[in-house]
Amino acid sequence: MSFLAACTQNKKDNVESRMTVKKTEKAISEKLNDYFSGFEIEPSIIVNNTEGNQATVQLAKHRVKWLDKEDETKIKIDEDLFSLKDKTTLNIVWDGKDSVDFANNWDEIKLYKFNEREIIGIRMSYTPCTGLGCSVDYFLVYDVSTKTKNFFGTFRTDDKLALYNFGTDYRLKYISKTYSGDPKGITSISHLYKLYSMNDNGQFVEQNDSSGAAYQLTLRMSPDDTAGADTLEQHWITQIK
Repeated sequence: MSFLAACTQNKKDNVESRMTVKKTEKAISEKLNDYFSGFEIEPSIIVNNTEGNQATVQLAKHRVKWLDKEDETKIKIDEDLFSLKDKTTLNIVWDGKDSVDFANNWDEIKLYKFNEREIIGIRMSYTPCTGLGCSVDYFLVYDVSTKTKNFFGTFRTDDKLALYNFGTDYRLKYISKTYSGDPKGITSISHLYKLYSMNDNGQFVEQNDSSGAAYQLTLRMSPDDTAGADTLEQHWITQIK
């Protein structure tokens, strides 16, 4: 079941590692945020939709138009006009890949320049939101040269739009986040972080090790301190200490 259906009802070492780290939720979250931040690419331009109704954004020589109607939302980047209908996320958001057509508003747009490529990123949401719908965000990562569109989503995890350069192969990276467990956070939950790498065609694909296993991190959390220590399971490009 997609998240849309649920809402309508209610990051230099190229070393593989597997380990479990027992710490508090706050310590693990801070550790991950610090690690990811060290490899985050700084955008050239950031525009926030502070008024909530900005329809046209100029990003240097590029123009982004947001065209929202009751039955359909379209985006126009320069001369490339496309609809969000029938678009789904590359990652599993909660219990499946999600329909991006749920988004009807943009919150933030960033322009990145990396290895002679220009990338436009858009964070999107639904407004006005109610219930679980307020916890979901969608992201478009658009490669200007190829016009390739990559969609991701998050639920009850951070809503940061970020791209990364880990220096292992000098390819652009994205980290997806998947929520698992009770949507209200009453019982134990987990956040799954997966590493994606942009290929020459501008498409993000899951990055795997030499055996074909996906690089990923799993943060398991308890709703309170009495239920046991939170853990971080790693199979990543380096050991996060």
